[in-house]
Amino acid sequence: MFALSLTILASAWFAAGLDDDSYHPHGAFAFIRSGERTPVLTGDTQVLTAVGAQQMYQLGQNLRARWIDSDGNAGLGRQNIANMSVDILNNDQISIQTLDTQYLVSSAQAFMQGMYPPHALGNSSGLGDSTGLLADGTTVQAPMNGYQYATVQSFSPFTYNSIYIAGSQNCPSAKLKSLQYTVSDGFKNTKAASRETYDKLQTSWFQGHLLDDQRDYDHALEIYDYLSYQYTHNRTIYERLTGSPVYTGVYNATRYYADEYAWNFWGNTASSRNDTDNQAIGGKALAAEILHQFQLLVNDRKNHSTSTPGVSRPLTLLFGGNDPMISLMSLMLMDARDKNFRAIPPYASAMVFELFSTGQNETFPQNEDDLWVRFYFHNGTTDFNGQLIAFPMFNQGPSQTDMKWHDFNLMFSRIMMNTIVNWCETCSSPALFCTGVDSDTIVVSNPKAQTSSKGHAISPAVAGVIGAVVTLAVAGLLFALAMLAGGIRFRRVQQRPKSELGGFKGSNKLASDPDVANLSKGGALPAGVVGFGATNTAAGADGRARHERVGSWELRQKEFGNYKSGDMGEEFPSPRESFEHIDTVASRPVQPRESV
Repeated sequence: MFALSLTILASAWFAAGLDDDSYHPHGAFAFIRSGERTPVLTGDTQVLTAVGAQQMYQLGQNLRARWIDSDGNAGLGRQNIANMSVDILNNDQISIQTLDTQYLVSSAQAFMQGMYPPHALGNSSGLGDSTGLLADGTTVQAPMNGYQYATVQSFSPFTYNSIYIAGSQNCPSAKLKSLQYTVSDGFKNTKAASRETYDKLQTSWFQGHLLDDQRDYDHALEIYDYLSYQYTHNRTIYERLTGSPVYTGVYNATRYYADEYAWNFWGNTASSRNDTDNQAIGGKALAAEILHQFQLLVNDRKNHSTSTPGVSRPLTLLFGGNDPMISLMSLMLMDARDKNFRAIPPYASAMVFELFSTGQNETFPQNEDDLWVRFYFHNGTTDFNGQLIAFPMFNQGPSQTDMKWHDFNLMFSRIMMNTIVNWCETCSSPALFCTGVDSDTIVVSNPKAQTSSKGHAISPAVAGVIGAVVTLAVAGLLFALAMLAGGIRFRRVQQRPKSELGGFKGSNKLASDPDVANLSKGGALPAGVVGFGATNTAAGADGRARHERVGSWELRQKEFGNYKSGDMGEEFPSPRESFEHIDTVASRPVQPRESV
């Protein structure tokens, strides 16, 4: 479905003047899918392959030429960002964020090898000095011919930063909304239509990782993920899929079905029943981070010179899975004009947003009306035509690839999840960082907060420490008063063996244990149990129950109206709306080793 053909798309939406001297980028944000990794279906920890490392290295080289090096081979065009350090990596200019997953961290490292290759003088920001000259006159050569050490921030799923890279993780509401697709008529119809394709697959190809009765649409993502790896690395399977008439079209069909499954699972916000779009929660969180970083950049550039920046970075690079990309593209209505966006982005694909101005003046404009944002999609390194392709956002006309900063700010503020509190409440998340979150003290990526003049905001980390210290101090004072006034004293209590407690894992049922039998009578679900809510149905003429479509696209237009900007020149509908973690989609949201 996707395989997003750049040849077709370029003929429709190629952005003219990519190397125009009047185009002046001031910052960029890129969300990059990892390079090729080992398949999920094996059950082993996924790691970056040599192919994947080369993909990321090449992408890093191409984007280096575009944003940094005016003399390099302009693989993706050349639009250098002013004052970027060219040869020696300056970690104060680039923010690199990912999850603490091997193939994601390795992808970021391989990418940065291409963006800032080894340099003879070494990396002054990483080693403390560039020459290695010692006091006794001797010199020490930096390792690997001056390998440059980029600062890669890798976040645990148990930290709030992770929601901007994988917002659907630890989000039961998102999983529940996505899983509703698997009980829909569309899913059942596709499953029936795909049966012939999956029946042709040989169970022996999966080396015991897939049972015979699992070769169906229910496992479309896992199957294509595994076959795509074997198609590249296993000569026998490759020759079967390409050389035997029996398997003609089978590989492409598995990709098509995986694309359809992924789009309906993480995207397809136009079909939302109630406009919550919770299946696209990863895209909402990613939108918040994109807008937040650009807001920091705009505020810094208006109040500081480019040589003395504030807290912002000209380049922000996030490395993650494909599910946030699918979600965000749905929220941005990218599929409204081209259905090819309804699919899985290939490895080493990138969603790129550039903040720029035009005209003869290259300096950052003080008037925000002179700022624009352009969106590019790079379809991996396997289908590479030497240019970034720009696309219109939010169903604008094909020629309107540029959006005024004011309009971009407004539209992204409507689709994003703007605070940690909103995410925690919407997700009903059991994540530890959601415990005790106060919306008055912890606000992340809130556009309104960026323009507030009421002092300085407290960072989440500082707020957490202050809150913990205050809580402990108050608790200590109260307990001390209780000891003095109430005569409370400590004594040792002999603890009984856990096996005597009975309950869920013991020999007897405790009175406090949830009564599972009562669930059918309207009893409440115990913590950790996820169930499907009731669906609206109506009886058709044949007496069969049919799904009733409520809200969806029409409600979005009713809620927001047809957004019109005088600068954009036309009306367009307002938006309302991990594959990398397939094996955890239906699992319990709390990890067993989660702890404070």
